[in-house]
Amino acid sequence: MRWLAGLMLCSALSCLAQQDGGGRDISVALFSTLPPRSITVAASGPQAWWALCATCRHQSFTTPLHIPAVHEVFAGGPLTVRDEEHAQVRTADGRWHLRSESQGNIDVVLTLPSERYVAAVLMGETPSGEPQESLRAMAIVARTIAMRAVPARSTSSQLPSDICDSTACQDMRLGPVSSAVREAVRSTAGKTLWWGSQRAQVFFSGSCGGTTESAGAMWPELAHVPYLRSIQDPYCVRKDRASWHAEIPLAEIQQIAMREGWHIPSHIASAQVIDRTSSLRSRTIAFTDDSGKQSLVSAPALRLAVGRSLGWNLIRSDAYDLRVRNGILVLDGHGHGHGVGLCQQGATEMARMGRSYREILAFYFPGTKVRVTSTDEGWKQGSQEDVRFASTIALKPPLIESAVSAWKIAKSSFPPREQVIPEVIFAPSTELFRQMTLQPGWQLASTAGATITLQPLSVFAANSASLATTLQHEMLHVAVEMSTNEKTPLWLREGMVEVLAGDAPRTPPSLSVADTERLLQNANSRHESEAAHRAAAARTRQLLEHYGMSTVRGWIIGGSSVPTD
Repeated sequence: MRWLAGLMLCSALSCLAQQDGGGRDISVALFSTLPPRSITVAASGPQAWWALCATCRHQSFTTPLHIPAVHEVFAGGPLTVRDEEHAQVRTADGRWHLRSESQGNIDVVLTLPSERYVAAVLMGETPSGEPQESLRAMAIVARTIAMRAVPARSTSSQLPSDICDSTACQDMRLGPVSSAVREAVRSTAGKTLWWGSQRAQVFFSGSCGGTTESAGAMWPELAHVPYLRSIQDPYCVRKDRASWHAEIPLAEIQQIAMREGWHIPSHIASAQVIDRTSSLRSRTIAFTDDSGKQSLVSAPALRLAVGRSLGWNLIRSDAYDLRVRNGILVLDGHGHGHGVGLCQQGATEMARMGRSYREILAFYFPGTKVRVTSTDEGWKQGSQEDVRFASTIALKPPLIESAVSAWKIAKSSFPPREQVIPEVIFAPSTELFRQMTLQPGWQLASTAGATITLQPLSVFAANSASLATTLQHEMLHVAVEMSTNEKTPLWLREGMVEVLAGDAPRTPPSLSVADTERLLQNANSRHESEAAHRAAAARTRQLLEHYGMSTVRGWIIGGSSVPTD
């Protein structure tokens, strides 16, 4: 691990005020479909904390907290939040804000890195077994939607948030992430869709039924958007049209109408579609009484209102015919969702046919570009000898040669157990570095497995930091990390790198093993992180002097019991 010299480049909060650079923290309103009225908050892992105000001292969880018994709570780390009334549970690691409102509902807002948010959306919106290319396309669409979200201001009745957790925004499933989703998010890190110098306004639905819908048919203010026009989608219907059938008692329709303020007949004799869009989706529904008097309701409004009240699997799209039979509204339709933008069923079929995520996105959003920022052309991939590179800018030969040389030295200093090909990623911004690595902005680099992620080259130049020294240090991390197992203590892995890099102090360790391990896992400041690394290096140096490299290397590889005295 390497740190920025001098003052911290930016904190987690100040970074948000800058250009996002491909990523930012996303605040999600949880339990948005059924607002809770009684919440229990409990720690689900170490380093969880809570406080009564944003600037109050953090307290460790000893017992669960209950809201509204406590009016407002700020919390962080891994938590489990349980809605006692509806038996809903959310477990995640992030920054939490919970507040009981005057009307009795409880607002719950979770703030987490955009890359982690995208992974949660893919877990919620895509099925297992989804092809990698359509997963990547969905990752880019989900990220674009989140990055375009305009943060809502706090009001007396609602906490601020960027987006909700229901299908009205993007469904999400917090918790474990599949390896396929993890790879789709990693390989598209920071990528979004752009139209000129602005991020594109994008949408997706489950199945368009063979024809996507024009955005203007759903939202008149988007009628001018050229990449959101209706197109024929032969991929969506290669297997089926996603046909569906629904029956809704008219009594339920009457109750929904009362809640929505619609003026429909008290006795509905018939119902029919009287206006359709260019894609033949229903635009306007006429409810008629026994005298022939009609009341009109927007078809999208009907679908959304029924979905909120009775579930989203009844009226699955606006592509349907309907009629009244024996006091029941009967609908027969096809497709799933509003049909605007990317069709998930069609994208899946395109991926199975060998189309790339770029081809999928170009089909559904013609004319848009996949980029990280408004001025680049996305990630550029390359390799030289045994090292891979990824950057949004062209890398100069001396830099590439420096990385290759650093890897050769690292391999000779601590030979990995098996062949490893490191990947060096140059983040285009500090904010995207934070989102990709989940590390603070005062770190110069972060290594996970064989992947090294670096701050932008401009950050190294502005802070007079040595890129060559940093590359050498991180390559040593790769060599050591690829020789460990899950039992190898973190302090020994970090300490070995510090020793091999020549950064181990000659003084005794200043922290206990337990404190060193804790701070290496979750330091609250640069000072704590540096202290933990010094202690790990000092303890590892002592082991090497007493037992020798061969024995200590065996402990790293085997993860067996390591002397700590």
